[in-house]
Amino acid sequence: MMRSPLALAMTAIVAWSLIAPVSKLALVSLNFYNFLFISNVISCVAVGVAFAVMCRGNFARLSPVRRTNQVAMMAGVLDCMFYLGIYHGYRISNGVAVLIAQYSWPVLIVVLSAVFFHVRPTARQGMGLACGVLAIIITISHGDPLHIGLGHPGALGLVVGGALCFAVLSVLSKYYMDDALAGTVWLFVTSTLTSLAVGAAAGGISLPPAAALPTLVLNGVAINGLSYIFWIVALARGNAVRISALVFLTPVLSTLWLVMFFHEPFLPAYAVGLCLALAGGLLCMRGNAAES
Repeated sequence: MMRSPLALAMTAIVAWSLIAPVSKLALVSLNFYNFLFISNVISCVAVGVAFAVMCRGNFARLSPVRRTNQVAMMAGVLDCMFYLGIYHGYRISNGVAVLIAQYSWPVLIVVLSAVFFHVRPTARQGMGLACGVLAIIITISHGDPLHIGLGHPGALGLVVGGALCFAVLSVLSKYYMDDALAGTVWLFVTSTLTSLAVGAAAGGISLPPAAALPTLVLNGVAINGLSYIFWIVALARGNAVRISALVFLTPVLSTLWLVMFFHEPFLPAYAVGLCLALAGGLLCMRGNAAES
């Protein structure tokens, strides 16, 4: 495995930047319930193998009675809801617009911290919140506040709801970072079970077409599987604050892939919204770093 924290982190960032284009590609032949469930099954196998290789025989770390693993189980449910929201959004709306709304999660972390943990936002975080709100307004209005919409009435709610789930997941992740590798295994186990339950209830679980298997394997192993391990190891080996800031390269790369390979329309308003989303996220994260 790569030893440089920066190389590990950038590998994860590039993998995550492929979520949007791979989702749009897969959702041509799969419904989002099936896509998420099968990808989760593959991720479980990939992360389980990685844990078996790295745990040095200490499988007791996977005990479900450990509090850290129980927190990771709750995070797994949120992980499933996050991906269901954004996959549905990518299925029914413009990919660049969905991407910008998806990256409202750093702003939502600040809001959650203020509401539930009574953490007063710093001046930088206040500016970040304002940038995040403006990014969403400009994006969904296409630069015209009198025209609000992502191309589908429910798309905004689905994507922002998914971002809210990811924000809560990010807050919870602090409580299982003591053994994040075992926690990641449980995260994918519970995300898989949740996606199975939701997909079965919606009648969306079935055998995928053979043509979709390469995309499913790529998504399950690299994008939503081993990338988590790379990111965790990078945070453990390097400067966590600086490495965390790299995550804001993800929407830039994702936008590039969507425009280059899917010919997504890129309006001037999207460029403004993307810049504001990046600025808002960085301000919110830098505010957290200043407090810690």
